[in-house]
Amino acid sequence: MQANGGGREPMLGRLRGWFTRRLPIFWDNWLAASGSMLVVVTVFLLILMFFVYLYNAIVGRESNPYVDLIGFMLLPAFLLLGLALILVGNLVRRSREKREGAPHVIGDLLEPAQLRRVLAVGVGTFAILIGLGLFSFEAYHYTDSNQFCSYVCHEVMAPEATAHASSPHANVRCVDCHIGPGASWFVRAKLSGIRQVYAVLTDDFHRPIPTPVENLRPARETCEVCHWPARFHGSRLVAHERYQQDRDNTATTTALVLHVGGPDTPGAAGGASGIHWHIDPGNQVRYRHLDREREDIVEVVQTTPDGEIRYLRDGAEADSTAGTWRVMDCLDCHNRPTHIYDLPHRAVDLALAVGALDPAVPWLRKEGERVLREVQPGDDTAALLATRLREIYAEEHPEDLAALEAGLEPTAARLAQVLERNVWPQMNLGWGTYRSNLSHFDADGEISSGGCFRCHDEAHVAESGETISQDCELCHSVLAMEEPGWAGLQGIDPQAFLKR
Repeated sequence: MQANGGGREPMLGRLRGWFTRRLPIFWDNWLAASGSMLVVVTVFLLILMFFVYLYNAIVGRESNPYVDLIGFMLLPAFLLLGLALILVGNLVRRSREKREGAPHVIGDLLEPAQLRRVLAVGVGTFAILIGLGLFSFEAYHYTDSNQFCSYVCHEVMAPEATAHASSPHANVRCVDCHIGPGASWFVRAKLSGIRQVYAVLTDDFHRPIPTPVENLRPARETCEVCHWPARFHGSRLVAHERYQQDRDNTATTTALVLHVGGPDTPGAAGGASGIHWHIDPGNQVRYRHLDREREDIVEVVQTTPDGEIRYLRDGAEADSTAGTWRVMDCLDCHNRPTHIYDLPHRAVDLALAVGALDPAVPWLRKEGERVLREVQPGDDTAALLATRLREIYAEEHPEDLAALEAGLEPTAARLAQVLERNVWPQMNLGWGTYRSNLSHFDADGEISSGGCFRCHDEAHVAESGETISQDCELCHSVLAMEEPGWAGLQGIDPQAFLKR
């Protein structure tokens, strides 16, 4: 028994001495003391912010994005810095002890006072780690929130956030499209995010943001999670109200049947048809473009169960190393599915159609578009628009100035909303900066060579002499083109077109 006791005593003494020499000292030097103070203050602020968030959750009040940035990212970073300073301070202490040969002894580890200190340090460290884990988890979710994506980098992303808020995908989170599920894409996005945050801090970013977005996840892994292209969508009747640039703002209708098409229904014979032929799972379309915007397409390779056809634009060389190859997906046509910017003529037409602008005001269709093009947003955009409208009517339509003045305030306010949503001078973003490939018109209302006509231009020719057709009937059948009211639809059976 004595031998066993004697064996335990030296071992216990050695263990006691090991802990005595290596127990962290939080106040031994200025590094450790600074780290300790930083940890204490940061923990206090984290606890305070926890109760602030708890209070906001109880009363249903939205938190401030900048406060979230501090709470979920900066404070945990300061906490880690404080712990690192404590560690470095103790490494310095140990180096000094070795150099001087006189270790700093705290005392007997099993003394009640020392034991309480050790237990307090252990419990505190454990609590800090738990708290850090919880805040890190919240930080992860915060960096995935629309608030973080849209408003932390306010100047850069304000146009995109504003467009997103009024889009068909307003309830979809930014990360659901820009990142999607999966660890690899998450890591890639966060690394890219660090570079972007640095660019914002150093004011070294593009104005406007260049498009299309590079290294965006394939649409089949994002868009098609909700939208099912393998379904046959048939045809859709579409009618657009347009207004003429005359004194009466004459209303007209353009109506057409969109041949959306798609794959056949299960068990049906034949192949895919219509616009969605391009994304049928049995078909693949690859193209080679020479520019970043994917507008200058010189080569198209179409692969179907019947074989492969290669189309070359006049003067282009097959399989050239010039340019970049891309497999066509949803975003090649729906390139602005969420961040949608209006064109001025379309914006005024829509406002008149829904009653936001009064079509009884003479010349409003023409002059409303005119002031949207001439005026830049300012501190009081509505006042700038009102002033310019008064000048135009006083000079060119003096007989109708009174009619304008009667409703000038709501008219200018509505036009200001349109202008401020689409034009951002601080980001060099104006009318038509971001073009939609679903439209055949440019910012001036003229037929554009972009969109479908990038390939469907009769200039891309196969070896057989076949071209990529520009036949409008492939995609839609026009029922009426700017006909007064619905007069152009009289005598036409839209259902007959829908069954085509």
